[in-house]
Order: sequence, then structure tokens, then C-alpha cells
Amino acid sequence: MEQKRIDQQSLMFPINSKEIKEAAQFLSDLIKINTTNPPGNETEAAEFCARVLKEEGFEDVELIESAPGRGNLIVIWHGTDPTAKSLLLLAHLDVVPADPSNWEKDPFGGEIEGEYIWGRGSMDIKNMVVAEAMACILLKRQGFQPKGTIKLAFTADEERGGVMGVGYLTEHYWEKINADYIINEGGGFLIPLGKNPKDYVVQTGEKGVFRTTLRVRGVGGHGSFPIKKSESAMYKMAKICQKIIEYKYPIEITPAIKELADKISLPGFFKKILTSKRFLRIGLKIADKKMPVMSKVVLPFVMDVLNPTVFKASEKVNVIPQQVELSFDARLLPGHDRGTIEKYLRKALGKKLFNELEIIPIEPSQPATMNSTENPFWNTVEEVLNEMHEGAKMVPMLSSGSTDSKYFRSKGGYALGICPMKIDPNISFGEMLEMAHGKNERIWIPNLSYGLEFFYRLIKKMNTL
Repeated sequence: MEQKRIDQQSLMFPINSKEIKEAAQFLSDLIKINTTNPPGNETEAAEFCARVLKEEGFEDVELIESAPGRGNLIVIWHGTDPTAKSLLLLAHLDVVPADPSNWEKDPFGGEIEGEYIWGRGSMDIKNMVVAEAMACILLKRQGFQPKGTIKLAFTADEERGGVMGVGYLTEHYWEKINADYIINEGGGFLIPLGKNPKDYVVQTGEKGVFRTTLRVRGVGGHGSFPIKKSESAMYKMAKICQKIIEYKYPIEITPAIKELADKISLPGFFKKILTSKRFLRIGLKIADKKMPVMSKVVLPFVMDVLNPTVFKASEKVNVIPQQVELSFDARLLPGHDRGTIEKYLRKALGKKLFNELEIIPIEPSQPATMNSTENPFWNTVEEVLNEMHEGAKMVPMLSSGSTDSKYFRSKGGYALGICPMKIDPNISFGEMLEMAHGKNERIWIPNLSYGLEFFYRLIKKMNTL
């Protein structure tokens, strides 16, 4: 009889086991393949993964390039029952840039030191590529045969919207990647609540992306000439910026925050605060004192975010610009669109200043996508977590960022973002969250083991559905 879980350690694959040593080397080698996006160059990484899987006996292995160097790998492990539910395990191969001068180690060295594997992609999200692939490899070595088809998709371009990756595949190769259920990145962190944390964040949706440029015009001229402030495009835009900074975006109690409040392990009093327009901001200020990332986690559920990111004016220091542009990244709640942005700007700027604006959409736009927790697969995944961590609970999350899951949800697919990770005792929860796109990215090897065990168990569990 299998040993009962008494903590969050992986007992199936101890970190000193040959399986985890193999997985660690796999990840190290994958990190060494620089897939910084731009430009991506994911083909080399896709070819490397393809070789590993072919050597293990996987036959339906296909590399698809959306453009030269932009490789996507699809592996299909055919099930014995065509009517059984299929599962797609998804992860991207590209990574964000890394400045070596800010790192303690080479970001593309893949160094294994103590209980850590260092490098860009170790947390986002080449660790998931390895955990998914190794779960299939180990099961195949043991003679396991899935009842429903299991698919792997290791893709390009997620860090820049996925157009050359999953976007391309859903448009041109939908039948190859379509599945009843999809597991992708976006969640899995164990929330540090209380002495015995049991709540795992699971991404069930993501906010809409509606990037926008604002343009104002004015009188241009030589930088040495006096100019009326009322005629200066720079002064107009400065006022607009200040108004946007001061604007307080409204709180909206969404179905997503209600689901979170229902699932999370908090006393009823705190659950009421989470679903109260009146008390939420005050409650988060108090919560941030004990857990500084609480506002960052919760606020995306209840408010839109418009962050100025690009300012464009004169190209020469001695030329007064005739027009000035401000671009911002807008992440909107489900049901909100460009009309919502215009409404905010009208309220924030007032009629006179608003009428000075040209509002220019930056395409493509992407409406918010959501899946419900009311799905049999949600229960299946939670059962797997409970096999690993007794009493584990899944807490749904509306992500402020964007992942490739949007392509599946927009076509009616059911996608959950989860790669389970326990709390690393050597770094803070906030540091772990920021590490993915920050400096000194590294994964605690027990978490690589934990993710591998999750996918191993999930694939076996699919045979019982």
C-alpha cells in the first residue's frame, strides 16, 4: 500500500532518486538552449525535446515551424479508447530576456548547485516542459498505456502573445492540439496562509488585453521659442498623465472573486471583506502588512488596470513636438472592452481634456476568458493534489497576465493553469513570484519533483474517468 502523505514532500520521486537527477539534467540542458524572445529561436529547443521523446519510444512526434526558427513540438500518445477523455499538457519553450550583469550566475548556464537549478526558464516555464515530458517518459518505461489520448505541446512565442506558437497552431493545426482538457502554466503556488497551508492557486481565467495609444496635438516649433502652455502637446499630455495617476478605478465584485472567496481557507469574516466593495481596499491594506503580495494577488480579480508604459514625443531635444503619444497596457475584467476604457478616460480627464484626445487601439485585442470550477476535471485535479497533500484545496484565480490558455478558452476549451509548487523555505513567497521574469531565476529541485509527480499521477488518473 502506498505511503500516506504527511507533508508536501514528494515521496514518489525523492530528490536524490535517479529519476529526479535525470529530470534535473534534462532541465539544465534545456535552459542552456537560449530561447530568449525576441527573437525566440525555439526550434533548437523543440528539436532537443523531440530527440529525447523519440529515444523513449514516442512515435507521433511532429515539429511545426510557424516561421524559420519558431518551432512548436506536438507529441501524441494515442489512447486505447477513442471515446475516452483526452488531455493536453502544454508549456512554452521561449523565455524573457535576462541581463547577465544582474545575475549571480549565468542565466543560460543551467547550473545545478545544491538543491537548485539556475537559469532563465527554470521557473517560467521550462521546468513544466520537463515535468510533463518526464511524467510521460517514466510511465511509458513502466509499460503504462493511456485509455484516453495524451498530448504534449511545447510551443513558441508565449512571452510575446503566442501568435507564432499556440495562436498559429489553433488556426492551422487545431485537430492536433485540441483536447477535452488542457493543463497549462499560470498557477500551482501554495498560498502561505496559516501554519499548515493547503490552498493551491489555479488559473481559471485571464483578463482581457486592450492596449491603447493616446495622442494629443499642439503647436510645434524651435525649442528656443516661448510657447503657450495651453498650446503645448507636452503640457497637455502631462496633465493627462497626472489625471490618470490620480484616478481611482472602481472595484467590481466579479464572479471570479466570489469563487475565490468560496474556496480559499479564510475565516468567514475575511471572505465577506473579499466580496465587499466598501471594505475590500481597507482589508487588503491590513493584509499586506502580514503578506505583502496580497493586494497584487487579489486586486486583479476586482478592478481593471491601465498602466502607462510608452511615452513618445520629439525625436530631437531642440524641437517642440506637434504631437505627443502615451501608450498603456490595459488589462480588463470579463465583460469589459474598449468602451470601458473610454468611460474611464472621460471620468478621469473631464470633458475639455478628453476632447483633446485621439484614442488609438493597439491590436490585436483579446477579451477576457474564463472557465468555471463547476467541471468534473476540476474535481479530478483536486483529487490528484489530495493524493500528494492531504487536505489540499484548489483556489481559482483570474490572472492579471496572459497565457496561451486564452486560445483554448476562446474556442470553448477547458484549461486550468497549474504546476504545483510547495513553499520554498529559503526564499520569500514574494521573491518566488517575482523570480520568473526577474533576476537569479532558479527552481528548488523538490518543486521540480513535486510537479513531475503531479503530472505522473494525473495521467494515470485519466484512465479512471
